[in-house]
Amino acid sequence: MNKDAADAFFKLLELSDQLMGPEGCPWDREQSLVSMRESVLEEACEVIEAIDEGDDGHLVEELGDLLYNVIFFCKMAEKESRFETKDPIETMYDKLVYRHPHVFGETQIESAEAVKEQWERLKAAKREKLTDGLPKGMPALLRAYKLAGKIKPSEHLETSAFANEEELGVLLWEMVLKAKKLGLNPEMALRSQLVKIDSSEI
Repeated sequence: MNKDAADAFFKLLELSDQLMGPEGCPWDREQSLVSMRESVLEEACEVIEAIDEGDDGHLVEELGDLLYNVIFFCKMAEKESRFETKDPIETMYDKLVYRHPHVFGETQIESAEAVKEQWERLKAAKREKLTDGLPKGMPALLRAYKLAGKIKPSEHLETSAFANEEELGVLLWEMVLKAKKLGLNPEMALRSQLVKIDSSEI
């Protein structure tokens, strides 16, 4: 991190301390990890929207919002005596070093694909179930997609209904419309199926 970025980050940390301090903002002081948990997903979705738009100004703004959410969560955790702001930073540092032995160790890897395979192996070594590492708060369709990447596809899986992303989008939209007509919530339906998978072995 260059000095300008480090200075800007430190200013934001100081500002968060001021906002949550005795002379700061009453609303900020009243918040907790629980009360603010949905804001993380909302801000992440807005970052994705800005990326899709290709609008750098919008992306800068939304990344700033997401960054402050992380800082705010750390400060709330400090207030609740759960951990210090430095703890997630140090944990992430150690994790990145562990998962990059080809950079910080003796392992020799040349291709990006090999790096990705190694990354997944190192993650899997610390997990007991296929769904470990897939947060239950993640949108069900995204969680299902990630889980599908960990299992062997069925030889009898029917794929003739679509052949590309556009056709898949149409099919998913039609399924949502049908679910709505039947009074069903597709997000909850898929989430329930993932709960069943979570409690079984694939």
